[in-house]
Amino acid sequence: MKLNSEFSICEVAGKSFLAPTGSKVMDVNKMMDLNDTSLFIINLLKENDLTHEELLDKMLDEYEIDRETADADLKEFIDKAVAAGVIVK
Repeated sequence: MKLNSEFSICEVAGKSFLAPTGSKVMDVNKMMDLNDTSLFIINLLKENDLTHEELLDKMLDEYEIDRETADADLKEFIDKAVAAGVIVK
């Protein structure tokens, strides 16, 4: 998986967002607000093409969370991001 190159991270009033750029710039419905964990995932995918397992391992290294919860949360985020076109599998 990797981040769709037509999206970039921006910060507004201290909050991080993923905003469409390029040909998708007019599709404001694709804008996503990012919490700390989703920002962590997006930053990883900006620089690397990673599998679900690789992302999960990096989350477990970064956060104090059990594997089952992290896996479920990661799957939910990825499903939403793929549906929005933010992440490319």
